[in-house]
Amino acid sequence: MHNTLRNKNIRVFKLIFSIVLIFGVSLGLYVFNQYQRIEADQLTRINDSHNQRLAFASEQLSREVEEVDDIIKKISTSPQVELFTETINSRNRTALENMFYFIMKNENVYSQMRYLNAEGIEQIRVNNTQHSIERVALTQLENKSKRPYFLYAQQLEKGEIGTWPVDIDVKNGQITKPIQTSLRIMTPVYHQSVRQGYIVINLSVTNILNAFDEMQSDNFITRVIDENGNILASDNPSEVLGHLITGADQYNLANTFPILWQQILSSDEGRLTTDDITFSYTELGLNDVYAHIGKYVVITTPTSSAYVAEQKNHLLTIASLLLLLLLGVSGYIFKLYNNHENNLMSEQLMEAAFNGVAGVIIADKHYKLIKTNQQFVRISGFSQNELMGEPLNKLNFQLSQAEMTQIKDHLHQGCWQGEIMGQNKLGDDYALMARIQVLRSGLGAVKQYVITFTDITHRKQLEEKLRNQSESDPLTGLWNRRKFDSELNNLSAFAKRYPNSQACLGIIDIDHFKNINDTLGHDTGDLTLTNLAELLTVQCRETDLIARVGGEEFAILMPQTNIEQAQAVLKRIKGVIEASDALPFTISGGIAKITDDAALAYKHADIALYDAKKSGRNLIKLFDTNASEHKAKLTIVSHQSYQHANDDMVISQGQ
Repeated sequence: MHNTLRNKNIRVFKLIFSIVLIFGVSLGLYVFNQYQRIEADQLTRINDSHNQRLAFASEQLSREVEEVDDIIKKISTSPQVELFTETINSRNRTALENMFYFIMKNENVYSQMRYLNAEGIEQIRVNNTQHSIERVALTQLENKSKRPYFLYAQQLEKGEIGTWPVDIDVKNGQITKPIQTSLRIMTPVYHQSVRQGYIVINLSVTNILNAFDEMQSDNFITRVIDENGNILASDNPSEVLGHLITGADQYNLANTFPILWQQILSSDEGRLTTDDITFSYTELGLNDVYAHIGKYVVITTPTSSAYVAEQKNHLLTIASLLLLLLLGVSGYIFKLYNNHENNLMSEQLMEAAFNGVAGVIIADKHYKLIKTNQQFVRISGFSQNELMGEPLNKLNFQLSQAEMTQIKDHLHQGCWQGEIMGQNKLGDDYALMARIQVLRSGLGAVKQYVITFTDITHRKQLEEKLRNQSESDPLTGLWNRRKFDSELNNLSAFAKRYPNSQACLGIIDIDHFKNINDTLGHDTGDLTLTNLAELLTVQCRETDLIARVGGEEFAILMPQTNIEQAQAVLKRIKGVIEASDALPFTISGGIAKITDDAALAYKHADIALYDAKKSGRNLIKLFDTNASEHKAKLTIVSHQSYQHANDDMVISQGQ
């Protein structure tokens, strides 16, 4: 009897096992076939998108080449150029400069337009920076007669257009960051059959790639490659022009993707798919003049995608459910064991989820802590035992009474979400992106508050760092002109609101700073600026704002300070400089009251500075509202005051 039952159980087990095995094999084949279909569909989508993007890239590059070819021809024969070459004066210069400006305003692919005279001296230059179109001052124009591209331009015939290979944009000997790759396009300019100069246009290959944004995806990388595999332009700036940068020669397609490079050399267009990456490429086919832009366009994208991964996961989920359904029918034999394993697994999963990446705080209806997870313990520095039963305010959240009231108002509706600042046990600041949700009973009574959050401290610190960088001068570490203008406007607004308040503005200028640069070099000039910045920081109050507003010009905003006190501050600074052997220069300064008109306050201070320089320098002057020359000075300065500081800043930093 026992043996019969045993044999019967064995037969039943074998039958169940056979069914499960057959179903499992069939399910496995089905999953495999569906996997193949999903991957084939993905490759089809990639091929279609790559074909579209390659066609768009080739068409866009060809169109830009045709446009710049047409533009440089029109410029070289334009009335503005003819007038400027015939008579070089400010009016004709402005007309030609304006033409450059508006062309670059409408065509973002040009990074620079210049007119060079026959000797290679820049006469006009307009730059397209990351933020604006800039007309370069005459004092910043440079001698390009020794540059290889100018020597090449001298060999061009009348009406001939030439190009110089894609190169790194360099300003004052420094590579511009992020790297901007440019193709120089040039043609000679004639007047009455005599060569007068050259039009030079920098075509930014980097900006052309940015024009592909209409079809851009975060997963796409577009590269322009030359005939040697060098990367001339890319969506990833760090790999651009590695063959021209010391220590970056590994960024070459022949080195990074040798199999792809061999295939490119053997065919004009094609595609290569690996397990991780899909490449598509085509030859640009530009004419000989513009062949320097590049020989190939290469598109790179991951072979897989989040959509494909989701489809595969969905397929696995369905297959798993079907298999679990069959196992459920036959799983009674293992019921007790499976229950035990499932319960254990559930506990482990819940514990893992609770102590996962997100932080969790659970408080009762009286806002007392009843549970936290390890993530919050790590952030706050408090142990579980220190937190249990304690009120939420022990967590040192930096919330005002108004903010607490606002949060409670939101919790009446179910939840609140926002940023919370706090301090950990050691007093260090942290920032959380938090969500507070109310758990209620069936009758609507509050049972618990669940606070989930992620740590955004690093992000907030980075934001603060970036904000400071945007408002500080990179050489001296003082506030820059943008920050100064903002603070000056704030003080003027305060003066308008409270007419009896007192605040002063002082402007300091290093005497004969140009001589320091010319005789001792720009390194010594930079050291002079940083030494003065350090002195001003030491000598001024913590409430004063010190900014570098021009090349050698500094400004001090002094709130709650009358004109006599401000004069004493600047005279003290002047005296310290005179008495110091380590500061071999003198300063001139102008002081004015800050009124409800920020621009006027600045003009007044600049007038006083002008008086100090005119009176022999090494002087501190107050703005004299009763001076007979006031109106004349105001007329002079109104044209120069703000521009003076900005121009000096540009001159000191260079092109």
